[in-house]
Amino acid sequence: MIGLAIILISVFASVMGNFLPGAHDPSITIIVTNDSPHQITLWHKGGDWVRAEDLKIIFGDDDNRENFIYNRTYTNPKRHFQIAPKKETFDLGSNITITTKREITRNDTVSMVTSHASIFSGKVLP
Repeated sequence: MIGLAIILISVFASVMGNFLPGAHDPSITIIVTNDSPHQITLWHKGGDWVRAEDLKIIFGDDDNRENFIYNRTYTNPKRHFQIAPKKETFDLGSNITITTKREITRNDTVSMVTSHASIFSGKVLP
């Protein structure tokens, strides 16, 4: 009787495992503001949260691209971005500020990516 119960439980568990939702790529609503000729901010306005260390920001035009990664100490503004409020996740109400080496033009785009997916890509208007 106990053996039958163990077999039924294992069969039930394996069948129910097929009905669990799979992992999905994050979906985020983002607004980009141009704060100064060399600085933009990406605002999280809704959707999933993402760990800051998983994010990479790519900014530039077809000829020149800059990559920014998260570093909680923000030791190198030319290569790191900062999250406000200071925390380890980019979620509702958070924003990411990046400072570029060159002046922002009409040809510039900004992309937010993780190692698995592109979360956002859009034009930056000066």
